[in-house]
Amino acid sequence: MKQFKLHLSRTLRIGVFSLIAFLSTNISYSQDFGADLVSSYVWRGTQFGSGAHIQPYMTLGSGNLEAGIWGSFPTTAQGGGNELDAYISYDFGPLALTVTNYTFPGEGGVYSDGEYGFFQGDYTEISGSTSIMGVDLLAGYFTEVEALYVELGFAAGPVDIAIGYGDDQGDAWYANGGSGIVNMSFSGSKELQISDSFSLPVFGSFILNPEAEAAFLVFGISF
Repeated sequence: MKQFKLHLSRTLRIGVFSLIAFLSTNISYSQDFGADLVSSYVWRGTQFGSGAHIQPYMTLGSGNLEAGIWGSFPTTAQGGGNELDAYISYDFGPLALTVTNYTFPGEGGVYSDGEYGFFQGDYTEISGSTSIMGVDLLAGYFTEVEALYVELGFAAGPVDIAIGYGDDQGDAWYANGGSGIVNMSFSGSKELQISDSFSLPVFGSFILNPEAEAAFLVFGISF
């Protein structure tokens, strides 16, 4: 597993820099950046840190190929739950494949001694996503902890519903060393009108984790 991990991390690192170098000499590219402010950071049925988090992102792409950086940082010094991820994704049409490098820097963005740094990664996930007859499907596999996550998402009128199954019998990750439904989310969104010419997208989610017997209610604003 360790050799596979290092190989994936090196591939991710080289791929990101190669993509940036390629796109910088090609006029056919796109870029985007923004952020979400959420009342709490809940990912796949598990809460990270405490209190509100700001979650900025930056993307750079060309055609069906995209590279991006995403982070989540508490708004208070005692919040915890710092995260900084890099990913590469290619959309083949019926299926999109993504490799994501998850890292968890400490206070001030400093990584602890003995931990892998940015682009070398604490954890690597390989995932695929598609949509079939209005149902979104996602499957992701963490190579280090041998954890599988499968999610189905669909719309029921104005409510977006997602149901996620986690299996981490190799290591405690989603279901504490077992398997089961770890994420049931019911989400909605709307535009918050600030003035005649400006509005902010807002969203909310009610999230249940039956395996952990936990529940969350999250509110967010996108910028």
